[in-house]
Amino acid sequence: MKPFRILLLITTLALTLLITLAVTTATADTKKIDNPPVDPRILVKSVDASAGTIVIIYMRDKKVQTYKIDDATVVKVNNSPGKISDIKGGMEVSDSSERDSETLDTISLTGSGAPIDSGSPKKKKK
Repeated sequence: MKPFRILLLITTLALTLLITLAVTTATADTKKIDNPPVDPRILVKSVDASAGTIVIIYMRDKKVQTYKIDDATVVKVNNSPGKISDIKGGMEVSDSSERDSETLDTISLTGSGAPIDSGSPKKKKK
């Protein structure tokens, strides 16, 4: 009876070792797919002071939204009171609230503005 138990123990250990080795080898061969980092910023794409509109781009999903800005809209630029003419493309929207689905009630912006890379490839000039 003792030789049977020893044989069973050796077989169990051998199978455990083989399974561990197989799993380790299989996971070593798989490549990790890293998700690209998500850009959480909300940026001003453009502003038209004469029309009283601002176009905002949500960098996370490249969604573009146009809002109206009127005299009742409270504008803050770099934590100071501002006006629509102070808003430049590329500024980051740090906070905003909508009066309705088309009009902003408040908007707070940071930065000095810079052109926005839309993510589309540029054509080469020949």
